[in-house]
Amino acid sequence: MARPDPESLWMALGAFGALAVGVALIPLRGVTPASNLAFAFLALTIVVAEVGGRNAGLATAVVSALSLNFFLTAPYLTLSISQADDIVAFVALAVCGLIAAAFGRRRARSAEMLGRARDDLAALERLADTLTPGASLDAMLEALRRAYRLDAIALRGTEDRVLAIAPAGYAIRATPAIPVNPRSLLGDDRRHRLGRRGLRLPESGGRLRLTGDPEPLWLDLWEGDDEGLSGDEQRALVVAAAMLRLALGAGAARLARVS
Repeated sequence: MARPDPESLWMALGAFGALAVGVALIPLRGVTPASNLAFAFLALTIVVAEVGGRNAGLATAVVSALSLNFFLTAPYLTLSISQADDIVAFVALAVCGLIAAAFGRRRARSAEMLGRARDDLAALERLADTLTPGASLDAMLEALRRAYRLDAIALRGTEDRVLAIAPAGYAIRATPAIPVNPRSLLGDDRRHRLGRRGLRLPESGGRLRLTGDPEPLWLDLWEGDDEGLSGDEQRALVVAAAMLRLALGAGAARLARVS
């Protein structure tokens, strides 16, 4: 079953919320000018834009202006405006609401980016903890797999001999036919796939070359979801592969042959 789109949900909530605010403020329209009631709509627009995104904020701003006009400015229950002050309130609400919607989620996006950066650093730190003499290659691969939401990851040597795999006991798939660039993780077939987060690995898996001498070593990667890897996750995975390459060059490959 397809998951509901959170932004579409917030667009609907914002629009219905603006209508509900207009109805709720009807008892106050004879007590105070419409310009004072506009702040309730503006607060709603800011909240929806912050949580639901720009499009949800824009929808809320438009419906808020119409709700203010329809319910709270004379003549009531029409979209016409008879007083100059009400025209000013309507235009001011529309403009301020659109501005709030356009910029309301910038702070949330910044916080999300910082959170992802912390997660990437934590993943690299966990991987570094496993890169010790005598450490299990399976544990190294499992740390990588969990950090980047991979379905499976395998280390292979000559003649495609499996040296380590994660998760443990995973039924190994066919060797990926598409090499990926060690700097960008883009497939050499030039058929790039994108998900909600960013770059997706090739559908049949991607093959990353780690070392060439004295024995070629390959890291086979299969994606675990269809959202892809963000730019920061992509770069962090490249760094993680480089760390693993250095560890293997220092002798971890010999441990794998006897494991």
